[in-house]
Amino acid sequence: MQRFIDDCPRSYTHLNGKRRETLCSVFALQLLMQKNPAQNIKVQRTVLSLVSGKTWSHFETAFRGCLVRQCHSLEALKIQLKENQRALLLLEFEHCTARHIEAFLSLVPVRPKNRNGQQVRMIMLAKSMEMAAFQKYGRHPDLLLILKSDLVKAYYLTSKFLHGDQVYMRSSVRQATSSPVVVKSTNWISQENLSQRKGRFLDFAKQGARLYLPQRTFKTKDFVSVLYQLENQDWITVECQLRWEEATTDGGQMIGVQFLAIA
Repeated sequence: MQRFIDDCPRSYTHLNGKRRETLCSVFALQLLMQKNPAQNIKVQRTVLSLVSGKTWSHFETAFRGCLVRQCHSLEALKIQLKENQRALLLLEFEHCTARHIEAFLSLVPVRPKNRNGQQVRMIMLAKSMEMAAFQKYGRHPDLLLILKSDLVKAYYLTSKFLHGDQVYMRSSVRQATSSPVVVKSTNWISQENLSQRKGRFLDFAKQGARLYLPQRTFKTKDFVSVLYQLENQDWITVECQLRWEEATTDGGQMIGVQFLAIA
């Protein structure tokens, strides 16, 4: 400790001995963390990979320092699973369904409740995913579902997952659009239109959309009808609920809606 006290920054020299020794202890810990940052913040595990080389390049940085084994078949994966009790499976699909997830979960032994960090965890990557897969396994603590459209965020998402943070993914890709839209607030009991505003889409997905309105009108949890025109010129009305809203700098409003039913 005396060596670290001697090396402690000069700005600490005006402090009394006890306070100075405390701050120097923190300084010493910081030096140790700088020497071995990965060993202090990252839990080491074996990665069993069933993905292509191109896909692996997006995950390589997140798994730096881990033992990586490339499995070229399902049988090879099963053998490796028997030998590695704390493995992380990295899997790739063209289209992932709930049955795919259940099949791989069946290969994994049940996690002991009193032994944290001993379970097998999985990252499943797919070009598209069945809605049931997201609904049933989207919040599984040992499973991360990633769409290939989010592959550029693979390092960020994987790092959060490995550190035990919850990662919630969209179940479908958002597509940018600027189509005109009419939003009407409706009282479902009396069926009376309360307010109506013209605006435009910002982006669009299977389960919802983000819209811009020139005036701030609606509140979170409001039920609204969204009227818009399809590419074939047909008009369609979708019943929605506002999940969030925020004011824009020009006095308008940005809203996120969840689709409930098509009228």
